[in-house]
Amino acid sequence: MSEFDEGSAAHEKGGGVLTALQAALPEAESWYDIHRRIRDSVPDGEEDCYRALVWAFGYDLTRPEEIDRRDRERSAFGAMMEFAEGRMPPRLCEVPDKDVALWVDAFEAVDDPRARSRLGDLLWERRVEPRPDQRARDAARSLLVLCDDPDWEPMEAAQGLVRALELARSVSDSDLIDQTATRMVRVIREEMAVDEHRPGIPFTLLESLISLQANHRPEAMEELIDLVEEKYRDDPFQVNTAIDLRCQLAAPDQARDLRKRQILLWTERAREGSGLQKLSFLRTALELATTHHLRDEAEALRIELSEISDDELDLKEISAEVEIPREESEKFFAFFLEREDWRTSLGLFANHGPPGGEPDKLNDAVAEQMKNNPLQYLVTGIVLDPDLGIPIFESTDDESHVRAARAQHRVFAARLWGTFAVRILRDIEERFGRPGRDDLVAFFSTDLISTANAERIAEALELWWEGKFNLSASLLAPRIEAVIRDMASHLGLAIVWEPTSNKPGRARSLGVNLAAMRSRIGTPGWHAYLVCLLTDSLGLNLRNVISHGLRPEIGSDDAALLIHAACFLTILSRSDSPEPL
Repeated sequence: MSEFDEGSAAHEKGGGVLTALQAALPEAESWYDIHRRIRDSVPDGEEDCYRALVWAFGYDLTRPEEIDRRDRERSAFGAMMEFAEGRMPPRLCEVPDKDVALWVDAFEAVDDPRARSRLGDLLWERRVEPRPDQRARDAARSLLVLCDDPDWEPMEAAQGLVRALELARSVSDSDLIDQTATRMVRVIREEMAVDEHRPGIPFTLLESLISLQANHRPEAMEELIDLVEEKYRDDPFQVNTAIDLRCQLAAPDQARDLRKRQILLWTERAREGSGLQKLSFLRTALELATTHHLRDEAEALRIELSEISDDELDLKEISAEVEIPREESEKFFAFFLEREDWRTSLGLFANHGPPGGEPDKLNDAVAEQMKNNPLQYLVTGIVLDPDLGIPIFESTDDESHVRAARAQHRVFAARLWGTFAVRILRDIEERFGRPGRDDLVAFFSTDLISTANAERIAEALELWWEGKFNLSASLLAPRIEAVIRDMASHLGLAIVWEPTSNKPGRARSLGVNLAAMRSRIGTPGWHAYLVCLLTDSLGLNLRNVISHGLRPEIGSDDAALLIHAACFLTILSRSDSPEPL
């Protein structure tokens, strides 16, 4: 007997609900098709009576490898839709008992594999007594029948076979496991005779078969992989997947040779291609080499990647113009220049920012961009180092897309400000004349900036006014690092790595010091901007660009940004409190 009262559910609501189910099943092509038919047949005002069946066929059956989602759902079934106000259907464990009772009645009353496979599976997942294991077996057998239905979508049928095998394994039914595996082999062979290009079907089934223990795994696995690889031999992605499957069956020494073959596949396809495709394929080969510890192959690929020129990438420059009314721009520059002396002007220049704004404002801008351009974030993004021309970051998921977009926003804001900074610095010299060295040193000397560092910063500004931008930046970058190191020391932060038994001590890098000063230097926006300007590989990264000689010349705008950063550091004063500087 069921744990639910037999007289409830469908009997209380009349035969209309079961009638709607039976009407929705014939020639249905998918679970969603059944869901839609039932949903569209619901009489006005009777939504609660029909919701159990609308939910049952609205669930999304997750794949076995979707472990995180299954953990979140606490079931193999997830929501079809999730939105701010809720979800549809509810989590399986949260479905009220009265609705589960209707599933029981429908499972008993309707003899159709479309109904019994889904309802039996749901009752198994809920462990509804009596004999939930028997319902799992019934669901699996119904899925086997359904895969032969010509009206049922082929991919839906393949995923149903994967689920049938999972159910059979869950109840340790060896005969049912073997029956399902045999059916999978048959479907793979049949798919090889189909003209359509739909590799998802055979690969989905092969991956499931390979997961079986050896005593249940079909003997024809190697042959099946041969057939699939031959059919899709012109598609490197499918050949790559076939090799992945072979590696799961191979002994360790054989697997190593297969990985080398995989690397060769992508390397050869890269050399046949050009532009970003070539770059992407070589990156794939390098990732395989590093993942599987093939050091010689990895080193050769790094060399090949470093030799790709900008011309080979065939990149197209995309530019945009921002029109600022002349009257507005002149007011902007007048704000800095119409002052009584150069010290006030440089002080206002120092206070302007941070470029890109505070994190909350920047995050809102990124969210708006992702909302307005969703397709841009559905594909893998590749960030190239502007100096070396090599990939330095790939955005493949929401988190990495957001990180890349934030960095791009901050860089764009800095570049725009750099253009303005050039004119402001030139106009300050033109309006007030060039200050004397002693006056500049006094301006840059503070409780936190030593006279020695102030002298070098003043000299860098003089070099900038002389048009020697490269010399100015090269002198300024290490002085900014020294100032920040002194500030970190003032805050009580470690600025050196102690020696160990076999390694000498050394100064902590600028990136490490800045990371330790998060929330303790300026505002969060200023901290984020300094990281972008000086050390972030996705940002301007000027300290590293200059220190490592990555760019032959530093332009007036980048040098002006470093001067701006030095000016900003002058307005941070010593404090005995634990508040940020």
